[in-house]
Order: sequence, then structure tokens, then C-alpha cells
Amino acid sequence: LITATIRADGTSRFQNNKWGIFPSVALGWNIKNESFLKNFDPISTLKLRLSWGETGQQEVGGYYDTFAQFLTNQLGSYYFFNDKLITPISALGYSADLRWETTTTYNVGLDLGFWNDRLTANLDLYRRDTRDILNYIPVPALSNLTNYLNTNIGDMKNLGVELGLNAILVETRDASWTAGFNVAYNYNEITRLTASEDNATGVETGGVSGGTGNNVQMHQVGHPMRAFYVYQQVYDEYGRPISGVYVDRNNDGIINADDKYFFHKPDADFTFGFNTNFTWKNWTAALSGHAALGNWVYNNVASDTEMLADLWTNSFVSNRLASAWDSYFSQAQYTSDYYISNASFLKLDNFTLGYTIPKLFKVGENNATLNIFGTVQNICTLTKYKGIDPEVYGGIDGTLYPRPRTF
Repeated sequence: LITATIRADGTSRFQNNKWGIFPSVALGWNIKNESFLKNFDPISTLKLRLSWGETGQQEVGGYYDTFAQFLTNQLGSYYFFNDKLITPISALGYSADLRWETTTTYNVGLDLGFWNDRLTANLDLYRRDTRDILNYIPVPALSNLTNYLNTNIGDMKNLGVELGLNAILVETRDASWTAGFNVAYNYNEITRLTASEDNATGVETGGVSGGTGNNVQMHQVGHPMRAFYVYQQVYDEYGRPISGVYVDRNNDGIINADDKYFFHKPDADFTFGFNTNFTWKNWTAALSGHAALGNWVYNNVASDTEMLADLWTNSFVSNRLASAWDSYFSQAQYTSDYYISNASFLKLDNFTLGYTIPKLFKVGENNATLNIFGTVQNICTLTKYKGIDPEVYGGIDGTLYPRPRTF
């Protein structure tokens, strides 16, 4: 089997590089159909897949980032010059050469089925190389009309493997039971950050609430995207953090930005999913969930609010804060690794139980049926993370709206 496509995407966001061309090709070999396997009944499916393709994305946050723009200032910024009212007009920063971010994916896959597909498996190995990453970064002074700018900067690679299993465990006249499970591993690394080969410096990101200009993440070559970049907290003999005291990692006798270090990352190493369905006569039951292993989260809720405990001593709020997070600091410590926690979790997402009355009453020659069911969504979360929810995109727990439990 062979499938080939070519796609041309255009966007008005890019002034000089409007069009992106994205080809792909996929090959498949149905090995089960070959003569040496066709009559081998235990294997019902065996297919090998190979694919290569490119995709693009153009989400840069704004619509006119490649165009020279002028902003007419609003009321309050006017001023008089020789008795004449002047309306200031400001030039805005822009990047005329923005272009499509492109991801190239290589994939090798194998589909397996046994005993008339009562047990099926899908195995995929992939590599994704992303170039011309669109990112919002600081720019050198006097090089543009702004401090930060959207630009194409750097390359990144992802390596991974995915496995899916589905089984029919029971199949009789009155009962059936199916189960599915999948697991995926992904390795992420930044391979280039600048136009030159000098990749010694990184790009700070991951701004947090509290203070001014505090970032707790860094993009740097050789590390994952958004890896945490913080100070190493010092603890006393009882294991309590000492306020304002960090490890002098470069042993120069002073604590400054050179003592920050990379400490874990927000994206999980392994992700899991599972589901099962059971029927017996007129009863049905279904359960599903998912899990992650190796994801870390910066608790910005704790770092930005635990100082409030001093304002509400012995109050309800103070007690609630103390129960959620142990407050040891006499001053804010936004860039301490103390607030970065292992957020691995297991979630039970959905459980449904139902019963069908097959013959409620007659409607002509047919029977009317009635299905009664109950469902619980967001059943529970098993985790050591102390925040509201360990599943935080980007790794910074700040303004997450709690997921409701629904009955």
C-alpha cells in the first residue's frame, strides 16, 4: 500500500513567507496476506507501516507580527506643544521574516492481531524533528522597537514509542468483557536555539505570579523544552527549608544567577491510558482512566500566597494555607526548587453503570425498551502533589480552574 499527499498552507500572518509546502508519504505491507502466513490461523492481522511527513504551524499569538505598525496613543498620553494638542504615535516592534514552524515525523509501526483479533496490538516508534520554532523571546537592546519579539528560533527533537493493546476477555451469549491499555514514552530535547552555532546561553520562560520578572523555566540546548531553572534550596538538620539560603553551586562565594540549575521538566516521561467494558445480560458497566509518570509542577499558588499566612494568623484562611503547604519562609522565594514537586498521577476518569429493561411495553408489534444508567466523571486522582490538580500544561500551577466531579 502507498499513500502520498502534498499540502500547501497559506497564512496572512507571515508577510514575506506566506506559503508553506508540506509533503508526506506512507507505505504499508499486509504481511498476513502473503502465502507463508495466509493459512496460519493464530495470527489474524500482521501489517508493517512506514511513514514520513511534514506539518506546519503558524500560531504566533498575534495577527500582524510581520508588519510595520504604528499605534495612535489613547487619551491620557496626549500633550501640548506651543498650545497645540499633540497625539503621540508609537512605532511597534515586528519581525518581517517570520515563517512556518515545520515538524518532520518519521514513523515505523506494526499492527498485530491474534485469534481472529480477540487480542490486538499496535506498536509505533517515531522521531519528530521541529525546526524554525516560533517563540516569544527577549531581543538585544536597540535592535528593535520592543524588548520581546515573536521569532523563529531553534530546533527540537522528540523520540518516542507507543504501544496499544486491546483484548476481548470474555465473549459468550450472556456476557462480554473487553479491555484496552496504552502506554507511550517520549524524550524531548532542544538541539539549536540561535541562528549561529553559539548555544551557550538559553532563553528564559515560565513567568510566575509574584514579584516582577520572575521566570522559573529555561529553553537551552541539550535540555527539554521548558525545563525548570531555579536555585537549589538549603535545608536545616530537621529537613526544613532555610529562608533565603541557596546552594553556591559554582563555589564562587556569592549567590547569583550563575548558581541556578536545571531541575526536572514539566512533561511526563510515560503516559498511560486504560478502559474496560463489561456486559452481563441486561447490565452494562464501563470504566476508564489515565496516568502520567515523570511530570513535575511548580506550585505557583503556594509560592505566591503562603506569605499571606502572616497576615491572617489563626484565621480560617491561614489554617487552610497551612494545611495545603508548610510555610517556613520569612520572605518570598519564587525561584526556589522547593516549590517544584513530582506530579505523577493516576486518574479514574469515568465510570458508568446501566440496566436495560428490554420489554417495557408493547408498541404495535415491537417492544419499547428503557435504559437506566448512572455516570460519575472525574472520580478520583491518586498523587503526591499537594496542589489542586497535578495535570498542568506547561508545568506552572497558577490559575488552574478546578475540574469538577460530575454525577
